[in-house]
Amino acid sequence: MLYKQDEELLREIQQGNEATFADVYNHYQPLLLLEAYYKIRSYPEAEDMVQEIFTSLWQRRKELSLSIPLKHYLFKAVHLQYAYKCRKSEVARKFIQHTLYVSREAATNYVLENKEIYRQIKEAIASVSAPATRRAFELLYIEDKSHKEIAVDMNIQPQVVKNQVSRALKIIRSHLKKVI
Repeated sequence: MLYKQDEELLREIQQGNEATFADVYNHYQPLLLLEAYYKIRSYPEAEDMVQEIFTSLWQRRKELSLSIPLKHYLFKAVHLQYAYKCRKSEVARKFIQHTLYVSREAATNYVLENKEIYRQIKEAIASVSAPATRRAFELLYIEDKSHKEIAVDMNIQPQVVKNQVSRALKIIRSHLKKVI
């Protein structure tokens, strides 16, 4: 496997050659796992990242055309997966922090405030009039699904999911600005 040129490997993978894909997986998986672990410092999450990369490679094999060596492509994919996870977790953390923050002085009103905030968030989500847009937002932020999983569930392209979530966030932010 290692003596084959990247172009030949890619061509065989594009043709659905599972043996070649398995060879590529077996060769690069430990290296990518190590790289992902050094970035994320969690072995299970690193395994998930690497698995997502290879799953994506196999699913997109027919439209894949690389202008860089396969090894560089895979390591770049690890970096991009890490950046995506960081961005997603940071957005979720800020969202939770912003909506569920309760000051120490108001600790006695904690339950009432949380109920009120929860109600306001539900209203903001309900203010998204397009059902598909609202559903994409709920799947991403409430059910914690990935864009790919949502795209499969809703039978749409991942970019459409991103666009719908972006639209929902704009509507929800504007609704919450009026309240807060």
